[in-house]
Amino acid sequence: MLASAALVFSPGAVLDSIAGLSAHPWRFLAVLVVLYLVRPFLLWPVSALSLTVGFVLGATYGIPVAIAGTVLSNTTPFLLARYARSDHGIVGLTTRASDRFAAATGEFRGVVAARLAPLPADVVSTGAGFSDVSLRAYLLGTIIGESPWIAAEVIAGASMHTLSVHGLRHSLALFTAATTLSVVLLAGPTYRYLRDEHGLGVLE
Repeated sequence: MLASAALVFSPGAVLDSIAGLSAHPWRFLAVLVVLYLVRPFLLWPVSALSLTVGFVLGATYGIPVAIAGTVLSNTTPFLLARYARSDHGIVGLTTRASDRFAAATGEFRGVVAARLAPLPADVVSTGAGFSDVSLRAYLLGTIIGESPWIAAEVIAGASMHTLSVHGLRHSLALFTAATTLSVVLLAGPTYRYLRDEHGLGVLE
């Protein structure tokens, strides 16, 4: 029933209705788990759920809950892509490109950098699934790489209780720091790849 309602109504309408369950925390968490599981199939941004968690639970409890839910939600497209890996057609091209990226950056570093970058979560999950990244590296990389974004979104959601802009300022700082760190993590592997593949070593 919940999934059917989610298909009919907008994310805002559904999330607004479950925010009304704040007086029933266990019921809210149960509904939240279902939404995290079906979210990839509804093509909802995972950030919408993080904002809702922050609004209902606040930052202290909301951040760990949102991290756990985001990892659960993002692992679904990862596993589906892993199952769909192939050497043929468009899937084969995507698989080879993902493998090259993972080989150039390293499994764990590549997932962390991709998660820190301002990219759609499901695109990163699918790309990692098509690559040969291990489940362990994927989970650890997702937790570390997504944490700054999740914290920013939960803090922003929590700030809506009083319409305070303090949390939003902090969120913008986290967004900037996460994006910068992603660039730093990829700089070395990118340079080595270009040097080895295109002979940039002659410039040294």
